[in-house]
Amino acid sequence: MTPVVVEFSAREPQRLAQWWADVLGWNLDGSAVHPAGAGVELRFVPGAVAKTAKNGVHLDLRSESHDDQTKLVERLFNAGARFADIDQSSDVPWVVMADVEGNELCVLEPRKIYERTGPVAAVVVDTPDPRALARGWAETTGMDLTTDSAEFAALQPASGEGPHLEFLAAESGPEGRLRLLPR
Repeated sequence: MTPVVVEFSAREPQRLAQWWADVLGWNLDGSAVHPAGAGVELRFVPGAVAKTAKNGVHLDLRSESHDDQTKLVERLFNAGARFADIDQSSDVPWVVMADVEGNELCVLEPRKIYERTGPVAAVVVDTPDPRALARGWAETTGMDLTTDSAEFAALQPASGEGPHLEFLAAESGPEGRLRLLPR
């Protein structure tokens, strides 16, 4: 299991936890969702703050093939997810969606780098300084720093199993209804 936790602030924590457990095929334990194999724990806490902008943290979901990506998008849509526009280009190979409370997520096209991550390929964090934040999280978690640039920095579990942590250059930091916590 990854040495981080993703915490969702939710209007209906139990409902949102159940939704994520169902779509990922993971185990629900109260208001926490635990991976069945490689993954990251998801926690759901009550939050009264209304969602007004894109979250500064989101999950990227892995697909094994283009057909698998299509099936995953269909499964999410049928479970109540909707397509989302976060100003992405129309020619990106991934699909941007939002869960039943409007939290953004991406369904990625197949990428070899994520073959050992489990269903969640990456936890993606917006930050004004990807390098600094990635280095801090590497020190906190013991994860390996694999990419280190001003625009993008990434960490990977030393074992190679479990989601990557990815830090993208953005004007603001990881604000919103999701946050990344050390385990």
